[in-house]
Amino acid sequence: MVKYNRIELLTHPVCKKYLEMKWNAYGSKAHLLNLGIYTLSLLPLSYLIVNLRSSATLNSTANGTHVSLGSTALDKQSYFLTVCMFLVLVLNLYAIGKEVMQIVQQRSNYFRDIANGLDWATAISSIMFVVPLLLNSDGTWHWQAGAYAVFVSWFNFLLYLQRFEHFGIYVVMFGEIMRTLFSIIMLFFFLMLAFGLSFYALMIGQKHFEGLDISLLQTFVMMAGEINYQENFLNPYLNNHLPFPFMTYLVFDAFILFMPILLMNLLIGLAVGDIAEVQKNATLKRIAMQIDLHTGLEEKLPYWFMKRVDQPKVTVYPNRKCKTKANLLYLFLGLDEKREVHTRLNTNSHQLTPVEHELQKQKYRLKEMGSVLEKQHNLLKLIIQKMEIASEAEDPDGPDPFRGGVGRQRLNRKSKWLPLVKAMKAGGNVNTHC
Repeated sequence: MVKYNRIELLTHPVCKKYLEMKWNAYGSKAHLLNLGIYTLSLLPLSYLIVNLRSSATLNSTANGTHVSLGSTALDKQSYFLTVCMFLVLVLNLYAIGKEVMQIVQQRSNYFRDIANGLDWATAISSIMFVVPLLLNSDGTWHWQAGAYAVFVSWFNFLLYLQRFEHFGIYVVMFGEIMRTLFSIIMLFFFLMLAFGLSFYALMIGQKHFEGLDISLLQTFVMMAGEINYQENFLNPYLNNHLPFPFMTYLVFDAFILFMPILLMNLLIGLAVGDIAEVQKNATLKRIAMQIDLHTGLEEKLPYWFMKRVDQPKVTVYPNRKCKTKANLLYLFLGLDEKREVHTRLNTNSHQLTPVEHELQKQKYRLKEMGSVLEKQHNLLKLIIQKMEIASEAEDPDGPDPFRGGVGRQRLNRKSKWLPLVKAMKAGGNVNTHC
């Protein structure tokens, strides 16, 4: 079903309940254990960055700036700081060993997942940051490795949340939109290169466009909306520091029209325009990741354990209210039954076939015809009441003695339409005899 993108089958209540049973049995426990081990490495790494940042000093020299980290030996620093260093080292070595085992098991499929690359980047950069601290080495390259490690670690932590129901759908949608943005930015990179080279050639003597790399970076920042018009263009023009003012403003006007206005609105429209399709793809991808997790765990867990946790049937009580703690746990793990039904209804509403669409149109037409017939029926009843014509439905049932009084009252009450009715009956009798 995942291979052929059958989202309507994957979101069926039976499939959802089957995946939920596996998730409750062993999937959630294994993923929470993996997430807990990763958190034990992430939090000490963040603490080291925050704690050691306060001891760093910046020294200005004739050759430039020099950063002094103020490193100390292990026996002179705090015990908790040393524990954090060893904890980061041991857990990242464990992460490298786990990744090697996954390469042996998955082989070529391992390199198709970008999350594995982030795991390697996190582990290697964290070790490059911690080992020089333990050895009390001089230099600043390990501090840069630590800055990269804490960035990749928290970004990778976001990917760990994509397996949960309530958080994962938004993480996967973020990835889908980011992929669209990157593809469009790479396509329009040549447009940014055109304006960057033009500003580099025209803005001679301006510090913001002095080098080619600085000019391209400044153009990219201006594309996001940070134009800084007064400092970059107006003041040099008023002070006669622009060598080519007419051509410079001509290129600048074209840049304002194409980049911040046209291109950015196009990017926003492509990113969030078809949000329903993005949500559908994100739902399919999240379910596929959950199925891959269950499949991988089933291959690693022993047979007796799988036979014990598998359930032949699951009983659902939709009207039973859960306790507050259970509701919080279900909210975190993504086991909300109402949300599953709502997701399924929303998914099916966007997948009407042409036959179903035509049936829906006929259904609306039948409703309109029914309402018109009801209005005509009410109108005929009003006409009959106005003409004082007695229908068969209004004649009371029962013996003649009980109907006599009503009949005499009706005969005594003269109607102005009575001659017309008699004439119509007489005409009907004549036609019958003929």
